[in-house]
Amino acid sequence: MHSMNLLRSLTRGFVAGAAVLAFASQGFSQGNNNGGNNGGNNGGNNGGNNVNINSGVAGIDIDAQGVLRVSEIDASVAMQQRLATLQSERSGESVFSPMRKISLNRLEKYVAQCVEQDQQVDDEALGLAGLTRVEYVFFLPDSNDIVVAGPAEKIHVTSDNRWVGLKSGKSVLRLTDLVVALRAFAPGHDATTSIGCSIDPTQEGIKRMNQYHSQFQGQADRVNVQQLMMGMKQALGYQTVSIRGVPRDTHFAQILVEADYRMKLIGIGLENPMIPMTPWIARTQPGANANALQRWYFEADYSSVATNEEKTALRLQGRGVKLTGEKEFVAKNGKRSRGAGAGDAASRGFTQEFTEKFEALGEAIPVFSELRSLFDMSIAAAFIQENEFYEKSGWNLGIFADESKLSVSSNPTITQVESAVNAVWKDGQLVTPIGGGVHIAARKLISDENVSVDPEIDYAKEKLATPSDLRDGQWWWD
Repeated sequence: MHSMNLLRSLTRGFVAGAAVLAFASQGFSQGNNNGGNNGGNNGGNNGGNNVNINSGVAGIDIDAQGVLRVSEIDASVAMQQRLATLQSERSGESVFSPMRKISLNRLEKYVAQCVEQDQQVDDEALGLAGLTRVEYVFFLPDSNDIVVAGPAEKIHVTSDNRWVGLKSGKSVLRLTDLVVALRAFAPGHDATTSIGCSIDPTQEGIKRMNQYHSQFQGQADRVNVQQLMMGMKQALGYQTVSIRGVPRDTHFAQILVEADYRMKLIGIGLENPMIPMTPWIARTQPGANANALQRWYFEADYSSVATNEEKTALRLQGRGVKLTGEKEFVAKNGKRSRGAGAGDAASRGFTQEFTEKFEALGEAIPVFSELRSLFDMSIAAAFIQENEFYEKSGWNLGIFADESKLSVSSNPTITQVESAVNAVWKDGQLVTPIGGGVHIAARKLISDENVSVDPEIDYAKEKLATPSDLRDGQWWWD
């Protein structure tokens, strides 16, 4: 049986690092977003008959040592091309479904047939029929189907090789990511405690940066900004990427890192968010919280997580993701320690606005809606495992569980990121944000203390039941 690699490196590299916002003659303050630590691991080997989703994003690169770099990102180009394609659609042609249903076990059977017959898996399956959210998860005992359901759109591939919904611009769910999530909560295995990433400067790098900065005490008017940026970048060096809960050489892991990184760039004013918002650097005050690190990280934010009495159905409502902040402190030797509270006023304002506008950000910059899809799929997978859907359906994930037959991993792996440095003069004070993180505690989110019971879900479940007239090989329906 040929191994099938479903992953073309969609994101070829990301940068996280320091942003030199201003130069001070005395002292400096720092801002940092350092994320959730998580457990678990899945591995595997790549193989022969490659079925690839994408060839990479422009301006992104991962070198042979696993160091990620970004040269330039402009989301406006891809958005304008998508809108032009939408306008060219024939009148009356459907590009949106309010509720599409996908049988996971039927989908696996279809993919297994493709592998067995040495055929390419088609785009419809690779893009999960255009699904843009997971709103429901069901076990249907009459047909033994495990079903996920939510809105769907016609799939559009952008100029920077993102797969998005043609109407909204939100990312569509990926088969590769779904397989990674299901393996993290596979039948017969312990559940993954949590999933996520962290991008951190090294203690030695922070120490070198402090030493580099100290040589310019009292010389603010004589510093060349470009020279300062290069020196800061060299002093910080590479930053370490930690990925837990999923293999680091998957598209799933790359999205964790890229979303974290690009949130950071928006916060420090190095990327245009495409929608009106005030970044952290425009809010912060020079001298506020000297030697304090402002940590920013993504975590789940559903307005409602509900089940029926039998726990054979789950409903997810809300934006899915929020940006959270907290304070850390850094010593001269680079050692960091946690503080109390959610960060300074500038950090609280930035994280609150980013969260409130997360939906719009995901439409303008698809990596954020891709991140939300990872939250959706992880929670769905945890619920399926926790409530024994595999045992009830008699399905053991089949080929989805076998990396040697269905590979979702690719090399090179992500190990470090190159520091990115920007410089802005601001009232004679130097401010340096560093780091990043994402935390998906899927198992915790479906615990009894966090889930309500809603009998209305049973009515929705009846409406979404598997039709009796599905043709052979059909795995989704509206």
